[in-house]
Amino acid sequence: MTFQVDCSHARAPATLAQCRPFIENQACKVFPAYRRITGINLEKECSAITYAIYDKDQWPHQQGGEGGVAERCSAELLSEFSVLIKSHIGPYDVHELLHLYQSQLGALPYSHILFGASQLEARREIGDHYGYEAGFARLKKEVFAPDLEQQFTRMAPDQRCRMAEVREEARLYISNPKVVYVFYRELQVGWLKDQADREARFNRMFEKVSQGRARKFLLEHGCAPW
Repeated sequence: MTFQVDCSHARAPATLAQCRPFIENQACKVFPAYRRITGINLEKECSAITYAIYDKDQWPHQQGGEGGVAERCSAELLSEFSVLIKSHIGPYDVHELLHLYQSQLGALPYSHILFGASQLEARREIGDHYGYEAGFARLKKEVFAPDLEQQFTRMAPDQRCRMAEVREEARLYISNPKVVYVFYRELQVGWLKDQADREARFNRMFEKVSQGRARKFLLEHGCAPW
């Protein structure tokens, strides 16, 4: 398994100087952290993972959109969201690499399912304790927001189950961070494209992991029976 980084689309010396620390963190810290969290051996799918780093004026994708794009065994990132990230362990990416890991789960109900808990746990695993604590505090604030129910009523009906799954994932993680490891081991891989089937697959997992407690919340907040 090899990791490569292409920084030819970045110019500033300060940016270029962070390319090696970035890819070393990806190979030696983030990649094995996600293997432990997900139980997925991504090296079976990818013999190499390649990152391409871009300055903003060199970005080949639509401006104003996402700061990163994941494809098969590769990712493209803006420098501000990769090599220029500030942490006491140096720059790293927990977002696009998670997309690569989750590509092995099959069809997803939406592209960032399990991202809140997984990215937080990855930060804890790699030793970015400041990033972890700040993120954990933000997650608690979102989950226990006083207007949570009003947020659901303002959403289109076909969007509510997605939000309910995000909130249930976060609630379970806040109550016991180790539960994120169980998410991946209890989830069944599936390739059915129907949105209801995708949601049901994840909801069965949430119900099992929560020992039945998730069902009521999910059903009351837009998810179809499963």
